[in-house]
Amino acid sequence: MTTDNGLNTDSATRDDSGASPVHLLLAACAVGAIVGIVFIIVQPWFGMSTLTSRHAAAYQELGNWSAAPAVIIAWLAHLAVSVFYGFISGLVMLKYRSLGIISLFTLAFSWITTLIAPPANALIVQLVSFQQVRPELLPGLNFLLDAKFFLHLWFFVAIVTALSVYRNKLRQDEGNARLSEVAG
Repeated sequence: MTTDNGLNTDSATRDDSGASPVHLLLAACAVGAIVGIVFIIVQPWFGMSTLTSRHAAAYQELGNWSAAPAVIIAWLAHLAVSVFYGFISGLVMLKYRSLGIISLFTLAFSWITTLIAPPANALIVQLVSFQQVRPELLPGLNFLLDAKFFLHLWFFVAIVTALSVYRNKLRQDEGNARLSEVAG
């Protein structure tokens, strides 16, 4: 739809797939949560205990939390971060259409989240356990291209892939609706 000022008003509310940015970002958040759950399920396949179990144990030890609240809080913290990462991925997909640029962002997000994971996780444990924030006790950055990097890479690739499928499905549905209008 073009207004008298020559601007395409649909472009402010819809991307080229026919999906509103809000719908795509909500889908990105949902996908982030789902992939976050799968992340915890597959983590032991890489020879490590799950992030949620490590956090829950730390909450119990440092914060004197009982087991059930510690596990719930660990999952809530993990899912909040996963939803945020999904949201950020959705923003990139709204802004850029190029698979190359989206791939670069996916690689960069994987590297950055791997890099900051040790101190960020330790900080979350300090905060949730009501400890005094002590930067000197935070572990260093993780510069290794290890299993954690590949898990983060898989995480972001899964989100981008799911959002691409979602956007392509919307494009297909919109194209079919236009054909129906023309034929009808």
